[in-house]
Amino acid sequence: MDDTPGHFVEELRSSLLKKRAGQIALAVILAEACLRFLNALTWFLIVPTVGALLNGHTESVLFQTRVAFPWQQLLGSMLDFGVALIFVFYLNRWIHRTPRQTALTVSDPLSEQEPEVMPHKAQADEPSEVLYNLVGERVSPEGDDTSQG
Repeated sequence: MDDTPGHFVEELRSSLLKKRAGQIALAVILAEACLRFLNALTWFLIVPTVGALLNGHTESVLFQTRVAFPWQQLLGSMLDFGVALIFVFYLNRWIHRTPRQTALTVSDPLSEQEPEVMPHKAQADEPSEVLYNLVGERVSPEGDDTSQG
């Protein structure tokens, strides 16, 4: 049994995160980030835009804002959502990767070995391919006098 931190992380990945509980945890993290982003879009983009379009001609306290557009809060929420998205993406990728294969592989005696492919070497003393024309007469390669008779 290996008690190194690397082995602990591999055990955590294979035992907890690959199971349904790990997948649900990733889904909850992503869903919560999406809800925070939608909430920020509502309060920092939609409400100020509607308030600017109405020019304060309403009785609602929400739309009577005289402050500048909240760019910092909107960009901060976009950054927060982007970081959560990247975190979930790479954690999911790390969970589903295949384990590293060792440099020394043990050969399986039951597995079939692939035959070695050796290039065919042409022999110089063998005649080249014999060709025949439509009539059935032998056509020799150039320089061969076998068809002349």
